[in-house]
Amino acid sequence: MKRLFLAAFLLVLPLHAQSSYRVAMTYDRAGLNIPHWQIAINEKGDATYSGKPAQGADPGVISFSMSWTGREKLGTLLSQTHNLHPCETKSKGIANMGQKDVVYAPAGGTEAHCSFNFTDNKPLTEASEYLIAMANTVQAGVELDRLHRYDRLGLDVVMRRLVADVKEHRAVEIVAIQPTLQRLTEDEAVMERVRARAQELLTLAKSEATQ
Repeated sequence: MKRLFLAAFLLVLPLHAQSSYRVAMTYDRAGLNIPHWQIAINEKGDATYSGKPAQGADPGVISFSMSWTGREKLGTLLSQTHNLHPCETKSKGIANMGQKDVVYAPAGGTEAHCSFNFTDNKPLTEASEYLIAMANTVQAGVELDRLHRYDRLGLDVVMRRLVADVKEHRAVEIVAIQPTLQRLTEDEAVMERVRARAQELLTLAKSEATQ
């Protein structure tokens, strides 16, 4: 079923320029708050994310556009994966790090597919980590929206964690949650330090959007 979703997404639009590509990834790991999610990026850098929490409401499909620099970085990494080969490591005894299912379609090239828990393919590892960090950003945005509506006092912890994750590159493409950050900065009922951190990230998001 996962592969059908990924393949269907990659057939939606034709490929154009040699520098264009499309990629989709699903991530599965039992025990997490969001045990299954999927993210897909088309040749224009338009992305969709979906992931239902183990508890709580399903936010549905979230759409956003990647920054040019982020798209170029991801594209460079994917182009260095040798069409996602090698895929899964042959090493034994690797801990469960989450099952990643990736479909990559470079412009003018053959569609490649790889499903792995751990890979020795360094560019593939870095590309998947970038996609995971992108998903982390979207998930943080969903949580901020929820807390903004139902529990404003809870915003401080999530915002502090997000700022730390951005600094450590565990969250990327802040442009994906720009509307959420804008709403926080404009709400005078929100704690001042939360608004200040939101403004800091909003400035970063606006910078990403122009790159």
